[in-house]
Amino acid sequence: MPFAEPLQRLSEQVNGLIEKLLLVAGVAISLILFVQVVARYMGESLSWSEEVGRYLLVTTTFFGATVAYKRAHFIGLAGFGAKFGLLVEQIIVRGLQLLTLGCFWLITWYGTIYTIKAWDQTSTAVQMPMSLPFSVVPLAGLIFVLHVLADMTKLKVPKA
Repeated sequence: MPFAEPLQRLSEQVNGLIEKLLLVAGVAISLILFVQVVARYMGESLSWSEEVGRYLLVTTTFFGATVAYKRAHFIGLAGFGAKFGLLVEQIIVRGLQLLTLGCFWLITWYGTIYTIKAWDQTSTAVQMPMSLPFSVVPLAGLIFVLHVLADMTKLKVPKA
């Protein structure tokens, strides 16, 4: 396939960027929670810390799942069809990839719809548009779609 190599490179580059983003988000969550504990110990409370921490946690969950998929750290059905031969096993894998692609495309589609609907709503403490934290869902969905498409270009089904 002529687009297989660029698709693989794009998938790797996006994954590398997401891994860096996850590092920054993890450090930010840790610092925010530490500062919140210190502030409460001193008799103060940071009204925004729980909200920002929650949104960062949701971000790390969705984007972390894309990295887990890329690294193949999800539970899989590898070898399920091996008893029936390589061709059957690879057909099963291709079918699962198509189902996965459809699922991630639906997540992207409906995530985009909800993100647009949330444009006029604002968060309680930070007063930012709620579409900002909601946008993590369709972005992660698009990254999943990219990774699945990249995986699909790697699989070669032998001829019977």
